[in-house]
Amino acid sequence: METGKLTGPIVLARTRAPDLESVKKLNCWGSEIEDMSVVRTMPNLEICSVSVNDIATLEDFSYCPNLQELYIRKNKIEDLSEICYLKNLQNLRILWLADNPCEEKAGAKYRLTVLRNLPNLQKLDNIVVQDEERNKALEEGEELNLPVKEEVPEETPADDNGAKSKLTTIGRKDHEEEEFDPVTLSWEETNKIREQLGLKPLPFAKMTSPKHSISISTKARNAHILQAVLILIKELDRDSLEIIDMCIKKKLESM
Repeated sequence: METGKLTGPIVLARTRAPDLESVKKLNCWGSEIEDMSVVRTMPNLEICSVSVNDIATLEDFSYCPNLQELYIRKNKIEDLSEICYLKNLQNLRILWLADNPCEEKAGAKYRLTVLRNLPNLQKLDNIVVQDEERNKALEEGEELNLPVKEEVPEETPADDNGAKSKLTTIGRKDHEEEEFDPVTLSWEETNKIREQLGLKPLPFAKMTSPKHSISISTKARNAHILQAVLILIKELDRDSLEIIDMCIKKKLESM
């Protein structure tokens, strides 16, 4: 695992789901996770348990419209206004946020403030929300707004020149990449993959025939995808490989 980052293959290995969109329950308790951005590709996630980690923001969970339960106690949420990222999650009913730095910073009004901003919660920090408490939150809780992103400091002229130079270099590189002949690129990619599979390389003439050129963009795309898959396979463990094998069989059966 990349240090501190929860990745797609790890999620699939733990949940045994065929793909990330199918994941409904995720339990990564005590896994030293800092980066939860992978949940942005999990729109059907309903229950997420990531307590006792190093997560510092709730922003990634705003991309999970079906989230119902979020257990994220004992992490590194410093700013209570992070809960504003959860305001549009209409199905969220259970939130366990206690033991984060934001709880201590908010003081006595912590619970009322959370309920003021997330009035649909039925249980907060393992305590059922009462109607009286909800009404009190409307009067005494603090209305929060989304956290203000840190502005990038203005650079000195020297830095500006450096930045412009860097942007120019990047732009030039992008332009050069756009000028690559797609036929040549596809030929090179194809032969790299054939080499990895122990096959003989194809002659360039075969790749430039009129019939082949018609489908060059599709084949070039497939070549890129195949190469990426072959590279990733080398990094996966047995559980992940079994998941891929299952997905391949399903795909072949449907073709």
